[in-house]
Amino acid sequence: MSSFKNLSQSMTLFFLIFITSFQIIYTPTANAIPAFARQTDQTCTSCHSQHFPTLNAFGRMFKASGYTMVGSQPQVEGNGLSLPQSLNAALIGDVQYIKGEEQEIGFPAALSLYLAGKAGEKAGFLFEIPFANQKIEGTDASGNAIEGETTGAVARFGSFKASYVDQISNFNIGAHAFSTEMAGPAYGYELLSTGAMGMNVAQTGANAMGAIGMHMEHGATLMSQFMGSNSDMPMAGAATGFGASVQNDMGFIYYSTYIGQQKVEHFTNPTFGQYLRAAWTPTFAGFNIGTGVQLYFGETTSGSGKVDAKATTFDFQAQGELVGKPVGFYASYAKSPKSTSSSVNHYNMSTGGDNSAFGMLAEVGVMEKVSVSLGYVSATYWMDMKNDMGMVMSMEQNGSSTTIGAEYLFLPNVRFALRYASFGGDFNDSSTVATIYAGI
Repeated sequence: MSSFKNLSQSMTLFFLIFITSFQIIYTPTANAIPAFARQTDQTCTSCHSQHFPTLNAFGRMFKASGYTMVGSQPQVEGNGLSLPQSLNAALIGDVQYIKGEEQEIGFPAALSLYLAGKAGEKAGFLFEIPFANQKIEGTDASGNAIEGETTGAVARFGSFKASYVDQISNFNIGAHAFSTEMAGPAYGYELLSTGAMGMNVAQTGANAMGAIGMHMEHGATLMSQFMGSNSDMPMAGAATGFGASVQNDMGFIYYSTYIGQQKVEHFTNPTFGQYLRAAWTPTFAGFNIGTGVQLYFGETTSGSGKVDAKATTFDFQAQGELVGKPVGFYASYAKSPKSTSSSVNHYNMSTGGDNSAFGMLAEVGVMEKVSVSLGYVSATYWMDMKNDMGMVMSMEQNGSSTTIGAEYLFLPNVRFALRYASFGGDFNDSSTVATIYAGI
């Protein structure tokens, strides 16, 4: 009851701050994946709010229409074919320094090749090919599996989605296919930047979904603290499936059936989980609003076999302008029920209790290229571990993270981010992260 009371107080405070803050009508600015910028002739200040990768209203429209908008780029057309003459690509990566209990540096910390854009008159796609180190695997003299030295970075299948979108009356009607290693079934179609799909958040580590492992989050986050206590903490980000969407200016509905795995081969007798997303996206007092719900239900095939897929999330965002400065407010709540002795929940494999989290973030553009942010997330996370007697013990962990961040946009496609995170609850830790993101 106390946790619900704290959640209610936090939500009330958040919305009071938001409601009393309405001022001036604002048209957001943006930044885009360079592959899309090449196709559309739009600068990287056309599709994102304040800085990439957060989408604004125009960016959501471009995504909702299936990435088919083009500019002056020559097209190959005829007999039903409609393709850009060039395959649009982008290389996106970051350099990162982390100061916590230890010092870490990544050069690069992450690097991905993107192929993306129009695939037909009403079809588009996005394909991410990340590069990562790989350990040589083998066996010892007894036949036991071992890991050898780490080799250089190798390319792997990251995430792919293809969409076919037709406009009927004032609605965009879409069909989607996707496969992702880290973003969950929301990867097939998601327009908000609340954490409902973790790849396009304003700041990593300030959303409820990532805090309890519903999708992957990299870096110094609350999820990384839980993982530090349990290196076997399962992530539920892998997903392969199909979906259908209906969208207009007032909102969207997306339904997907999916497998809780990703692999570049056939699935044998898979079980498809169900995912339903509904969001309302009106404009109110000059602010672009987004608020919705995600429902995960049914059963799915995961790496551990046939499992339940049960979770619920609620989210809210508002992008606009206060006293002449661009702002963004984001809030999210997520809950995944505990597993039972007879059925495992893909989104909470512990039998001890329900996982839940609440997160919120406020971001303000204080100068033309500078923004600051304040984020908070708290979570209850259960894990099952075996003791020395081989008995399974359930353990509850409660954690929180308060983050202070600053961003400087060197160029529309290059930004510097500085973030300080302080962890509380069962954790007594902090970290400072400096990152340069770039896309070409």
